[in-house]
Amino acid sequence: MNKPADAPPVIDTREQLLRIALIEFAHHGIEAVTLSRIRQLSGQNNRSAVHYHFKTKEKLVEEVVEFVNAQLDVYCKQAHAEFALGLPEHHEWTKLSELIFDPFLKLFASGQTGAVCIQFLSRLTWQTGEQGQRFLTRFFNPYMAVYAPTLLNMLPQYSETQLRFKIHLAVNTAIHGLADFSMVMHDEALLPLATQADGPKEMRRLFHDYVSAGLRGNLNS
Repeated sequence: MNKPADAPPVIDTREQLLRIALIEFAHHGIEAVTLSRIRQLSGQNNRSAVHYHFKTKEKLVEEVVEFVNAQLDVYCKQAHAEFALGLPEHHEWTKLSELIFDPFLKLFASGQTGAVCIQFLSRLTWQTGEQGQRFLTRFFNPYMAVYAPTLLNMLPQYSETQLRFKIHLAVNTAIHGLADFSMVMHDEALLPLATQADGPKEMRRLFHDYVSAGLRGNLNS
């Protein structure tokens, strides 16, 4: 008896549309991408396919945000779990800062989807105005709140409000810096750094050094 051929994998139309929307929004901006374009790129002949699954473009954007948050949340929960161990190294500024901002770097380095998620977050901070910013603060405020008491103890020169403001700036710096990484790689002067054996490790160190320096500020002021 002949063995039947393997059945082709079942494609989840909804997830396919979601991922295409993520890529298009990240690369071209939310306002520049139409539902018709997303449908065409998915190969769907049904003109109402996107409306069937997401109803409106606003709802589609919300679902893309939730998808991106879910990808990042994996690494954020890992960071929270490590911080909960109470390791002495997390009371040292450099190590604590690396722990806080590593989730963004890990998501970016996780593959093409991760890099696109970071690019989308970068656009979301400014392109969708208040709606996009509310989405972001709803996610990042609880994440950063876990570290806030320790940060306040380590940075007593700042009030809670001042530190909160600097945290917002640091998060934006991390997101935009990673989103612009392709531009950095087009600088021929940086090729030696990018191609050397320990290049990724050194770029990670420099990334954290830059972000953490902005958050920490001048301790002598």
